[in-house]
Amino acid sequence: MITKKHKVFISGTGTDVGKTYITKNIIKLFKNNKLNIAPYKPIETGCKNVDSRLIPSDAQLFYKLTDGKIDLDNINPYRFKNPISPNRAIKLSKQKIYLKDFVKKASFFDDFDFLIVEGAGGLCSPIALDGLNIDLIKKMKIPTILVAKDEIGVINNVLMSLSIIKKYKIKILCIVLNKIHSKQPIGMNNYCELKGFTKIPVIQITNNNQKNKNSYKKIMQIIMDN
Repeated sequence: MITKKHKVFISGTGTDVGKTYITKNIIKLFKNNKLNIAPYKPIETGCKNVDSRLIPSDAQLFYKLTDGKIDLDNINPYRFKNPISPNRAIKLSKQKIYLKDFVKKASFFDDFDFLIVEGAGGLCSPIALDGLNIDLIKKMKIPTILVAKDEIGVINNVLMSLSIIKKYKIKILCIVLNKIHSKQPIGMNNYCELKGFTKIPVIQITNNNQKNKNSYKKIMQIIMDN
């Protein structure tokens, strides 16, 4: 029996690090374990126009995972066509969308035991007229899971992200090192190196399905223990 509400924000060291992929698989695992989880993608750009309606690819994926039980407009209340930063898209549309609006919309999910929020872009990407992703995390008062792409330069990206997370006094549950490309330079082992720089759990996602199952189970347990 779940006695506490659990919320987590999936953030990234940058764009295209695999946040949606990681979020999707976390939702799948919770769902397979019969846990009451809801996905929330406050804003999405680069949406396709289908029959005069903007369809967000990431949020649509989450919608399908809920078997249509949560309305797409609740999962993703704000969407724009152009694949640009949310802040820029909002300005060009002449709308007024602030961090408080995202927080207000999130109240729809108060009855769910688990809420997984996915941001847009990296930690310091502008997501509303008055703030960045990290400002939204702070305003929602929830912990984060940091997703990083396993590539050359990731150690720098992760350490810089951890620095600003610490500055904002946000709780970080774990770092997910996402190995998108299996071919890497000989001798490179970002997983081992990162573990030497931080005491925060580092969980590696690779192209090994069995290892990934164990990795996602670790992530699920970390979320449940929070």
